[in-house]
Amino acid sequence: MTTPPRIARFALAFGAIGSLTTAVAPSALAGPADEPKPWVIDSADQWQEFTAGSTDVSFADGLAKSVEPASTMSSRVQTYDAPRKPKSITFSQTTAWNNWKEVPNVGTPDMADAPVLVPVKPGDYWLLARHRKFNGEKDGGYHAWHSTDMKEWTHHGPVCGKRERWVTTAEVVDGVFYIYYDFPNDEDPHLIIDRDLRDGKMGEDKGMAFNDPSHGSDAGVMREEDGRFHLFYENWDPINAKTHAWDSPLAGRAVSPDGIQPFKHANNVVDKRTTPTGKFGEYRHPHGTYKYEIHEPEQNAYGDWTSIRIGGQYYLFCDYDPVGDHMYVGRWTSDSLEKEYTFCGQFGNGHPDPTVGFAEGQFYLIQQRADVDFVSPGPWVGGVEARAGVDTTGDGAVDLWTGWREVKETYKQKEGFVRLVDRTPATLDVSDLPAGVGFQFEYRTAPVDGQTVNVEMDRVEWTFE
Repeated sequence: MTTPPRIARFALAFGAIGSLTTAVAPSALAGPADEPKPWVIDSADQWQEFTAGSTDVSFADGLAKSVEPASTMSSRVQTYDAPRKPKSITFSQTTAWNNWKEVPNVGTPDMADAPVLVPVKPGDYWLLARHRKFNGEKDGGYHAWHSTDMKEWTHHGPVCGKRERWVTTAEVVDGVFYIYYDFPNDEDPHLIIDRDLRDGKMGEDKGMAFNDPSHGSDAGVMREEDGRFHLFYENWDPINAKTHAWDSPLAGRAVSPDGIQPFKHANNVVDKRTTPTGKFGEYRHPHGTYKYEIHEPEQNAYGDWTSIRIGGQYYLFCDYDPVGDHMYVGRWTSDSLEKEYTFCGQFGNGHPDPTVGFAEGQFYLIQQRADVDFVSPGPWVGGVEARAGVDTTGDGAVDLWTGWREVKETYKQKEGFVRLVDRTPATLDVSDLPAGVGFQFEYRTAPVDGQTVNVEMDRVEWTFE
């Protein structure tokens, strides 16, 4: 394999590693030859045990973190009592999804308020937003724009009339659009089913889809393979939402079997409440006076949720309104809808009301700000190459190495689903290596144009036949 120019200078630094005598780690993972267990590095202790050497890599929080764009890591030789045939090595990075970068506004100047991205399939993308030119007129409200490339947008007219109907999220089932709007604003998601967004007419209004008892909807929806719809919504019960950008430290998940039958609360996916005082307060909303439980100290607030699943990992993006600071895009992740999500960072600057989706081979996070949106190639941070070696003689040193090969995750929208993306793991095929009693791997990272974050490796798994 020809070494890419940007990492050629690291090849010299690594060229001699295979010829060095390498310390041998205890064969703690050795198992019967007929039932080979994988060799896994997945914890702080394992990274420490199985690392022979590294440059510009720190080990913290169970991760191998590259502190510079160019870094190297070499494992110890893992030995076994009996020969085994290598199969593959899979590399996994942090799920924090750090590599978002700013791009100019993706939509058009006519789009206002919180947008909703609906990527139906490759080359078939919709944006729903309020039309600036129609505000205040009888056909005001949310309109639909279509694009085949996420660059040029064609206007197709209103999908939800009346300004007081605030579209927050949408899904698609077999070409039919399920458009959810808050009515009144910030509560009680309602459903419109629209079979043709191009006709400029509002579809069938099915009425209330979720009787939100907390008044704070601003929900995002996601449909899973089993057909169930999951609605992520703000819960205003523990906060004076009026003084916190109409957001909250508490968010719930409600579920409907088909997106039409009423949603029912299932669990809280975000819960960053501080200590309840047992006291209650009230605040005015344009649609009434709302009661809340007072918590101390003052709470960070989150809201305007949007969701996506990549492989088996779930992500939520939202408004993030920290105490004493301005607003950002916040991001959360979980490996299960039944668990609370983990906060994993922020980016941007200003009130986003975000929407997220996969289109044209990358991920888009589009916000209501008129100047800046964001794109990402995915959670995997690029610039990683790896190689693997085998000890066939049992002397504790590698006899044969593979060549250096790029490893990376790849992503593809799951056919028939708007917010589900399939993930192909970052796997190095090592089946061309002979059987052996010792195994070693190395990886190196290099700068990638436009990439502003470094690799944080979480897990390595070497499997055997």
